[in-house]
This record gives sequence, C-alpha cells and structure tokens, in this order.
Amino acid sequence: MDPRPRLPDPTALVAALMSMMTRFSCLGCPRLAGRIRRSLALLQHYPDDEMSPPLKQLAARLEREWAQLQFAISDHPDHADRNDHPAALPAASQSLH
Repeated sequence: MDPRPRLPDPTALVAALMSMMTRFSCLGCPRLAGRIRRSLALLQHYPDDEMSPPLKQLAARLEREWAQLQFAISDHPDHADRNDHPAALPAASQSLH
C-alpha cells in the first residue's frame, strides 16, 4: 500500500484553485481562503514529473501569502481552519470541497 495520500488530477486541482480564487475575490470568505491555502499546499506534494518544481515553489509562496490574508480577514484567526476540516487529517491531504 502506498503511504502517500492519493492526489487528485493536477489539472483539476489547478482549475478548482482558479475557481476558488475567483469566487474569493467576490466573497472575501475566510473559510474559502483556508480551502485555497490547503489546495496550494496539496500542489506541493506532487512528484516533479506531474507538477514542475517552479510551480510547486510558486504554490509554497502563495500558500504563505494566503495564510497572511486569511489571518487578516478572520474574526478568530486562531480558529480559522478548525471547523473547516477534520483535525485527524493534515491540511495537504484534504480533498477539494
């Protein structure tokens, strides 16, 4: 059994990210920002033959920027992600919701 989490199709993940980012620009929702952060984290776990290293580096930088944004817009930054996903699963293995 492969110990790595099963990753979604990279093209589908990038398409979902673009959709969420567009929706965020209209709504400004902290929970949506958290989902965007987790999707950006997930991009960093693909093997290099499925996701280029420069794109993974960009995802890491954007994940940090989205973390700052989420913190800035959240009413309770220390609890921003708590109810958005099960605590037992690491953020990078979350599916796109």
